[in-house]
Amino acid sequence: MREIDDLTKMVFSGLLPLAIDDVTDEGQRILVRARTPEGPVACPGCAAATSRVHGYHQRTLADVPVDARPVVLRVRVRRLVCPTRGCRQTFREQLPGVLNRYQRRTPRLISQVGAVVWLRRFRPTPLIGEF
Repeated sequence: MREIDDLTKMVFSGLLPLAIDDVTDEGQRILVRARTPEGPVACPGCAAATSRVHGYHQRTLADVPVDARPVVLRVRVRRLVCPTRGCRQTFREQLPGVLNRYQRRTPRLISQVGAVVWLRRFRPTPLIGEF
């Protein structure tokens, strides 16, 4: 089991801030189920630390392909309660660099797509017969 955990950490190294619960091969795609780590989180409004959970919700993101198959990332994210009176009542935790607000792709997939777009835009396609 130790070798499988090490392999998972190597293949999905960009997702290390998450706790990976399961990786499933679904034939046409790979499904990764993960969750945000336990522990206190700073409120985005007042920076007070809290670990009081109000609820959970699930986010689905696309990640970098593995073995030429798309990777779908399903993450259970906590909705937390701010302890400060007069501040926000609840907020969803964010993991900068992995789970950015409103994103449907991981930052590492966004950078790969951007690199491909840049190459296509600034590198002219070769003429017929040119190698």
